[in-house]
Amino acid sequence: MRALILSSLLLLSSLTIAQEKLGLEQVVNRVLTQNFGIQIAKIDTEIAKNENNIGAAGYLPTIDLQATQDFTVSTARQEFISGDINEATNANNRAFSAGAMLNWTFFDGFKMFATDEKLDELERYSELNLRASMEMKIYEAVVNYYTLLSLQEMEEVYTGAIELSKMRKNYTQNRFNSGAANRIQLMQAELDLTADSAAYIANQQSQAQVKADLSKILQLSVTDDIIVEGNLSAREEKQEWEAIAGQFMEQNTSIMQAKSNIAISKLSTKEAQSRFYPQLSFYAAYDYGNSVNEVGFLASNRSHGPSIGITAKWSILNHLSRATELRNSRLNEERSQLVLQNDSINALADLRNYYQVMQFAEEKLIFEQRNISQTESIIEISQTALVAGSITPLELREIQYSAIQAEGRLLQSQIEYQTARLNISLLSGGFQKLF
Repeated sequence: MRALILSSLLLLSSLTIAQEKLGLEQVVNRVLTQNFGIQIAKIDTEIAKNENNIGAAGYLPTIDLQATQDFTVSTARQEFISGDINEATNANNRAFSAGAMLNWTFFDGFKMFATDEKLDELERYSELNLRASMEMKIYEAVVNYYTLLSLQEMEEVYTGAIELSKMRKNYTQNRFNSGAANRIQLMQAELDLTADSAAYIANQQSQAQVKADLSKILQLSVTDDIIVEGNLSAREEKQEWEAIAGQFMEQNTSIMQAKSNIAISKLSTKEAQSRFYPQLSFYAAYDYGNSVNEVGFLASNRSHGPSIGITAKWSILNHLSRATELRNSRLNEERSQLVLQNDSINALADLRNYYQVMQFAEEKLIFEQRNISQTESIIEISQTALVAGSITPLELREIQYSAIQAEGRLLQSQIEYQTARLNISLLSGGFQKLF
């Protein structure tokens, strides 16, 4: 069994193909520069920016050029009242026409002004989508970063536990060989060593899963082995709830998106209202035409010249589609308002919960850090006491188990604190400082 465990540990250590050490700043920078989801969101933002122009709003006229060349071969017989007859076989007729036309709708029920504002708002909404994508990817990456950092630190704890269990097993083996310990004590020492080794392997498996998740976010090669470095116990200056709540109302991305949706809905209503007004358009054209006929009244005809005019159009009844569009636009306004209220209440409740979690995690950290400083001293004293015969191997195991539990509780408290802090930053817009 011990040989199998040692072989598994060697296999896990040999799987490392390429290692890359990443700090928190490197993780964030790589997310912003390499993540495909963020790059796609950036392209969507550029598309929205390109679509926001005065032409799309409807301010500019349209200019069309058109040219046509016709060729006709016909056989005709024309008999007039006077008795004259005009006949032609395979007569060639040619006609060419060309023209340019400018059309400018200078009044469309104020729709162009509403569309112009709507395009501005749509561009702003796309920028908020990009910001939301960046925030979420950074959040996912940093959570995985801290999780991996805690697992790496726990790996050191399990490694130390294995070393201590080996020492205890060897100590018991020597006592068993000398007749001072029985086989049950030796088997118990071997079982404890196996349990510590299994915990080490489980930790390695958890690391592999977190590394896989982090690799996907950072767009790293699947052959790269990630090692993170940093300070899991780092804490930021405590903020009062009122300050965090105030920042939330001003900078929360979801709330800003909901407000932008309300603005877009209102502008869509203005566009729908414009359908009830008449449209006034100005047009100017220049046409040229030339035709040659071998049969007909005219042998040739040529004309050219400009034309201008004003067109008025007012659709009185259009299958009630305009009224339906207006009603739906107003319903969308109401819906957007409800979404804002719902998102605000839920997000604020989540923010309050994370704030309390962070406070409790800070309190637990104080106790667990005090325990760890005492535990390390107890472990050193216990090893010396075991060699001196002052304590039994079973007592050493109980002390060792308590130390492992204390380390685990400390790391769990640190993860709870960091996760709560990240959630608060995500909801209050604190991630803006990272990009």
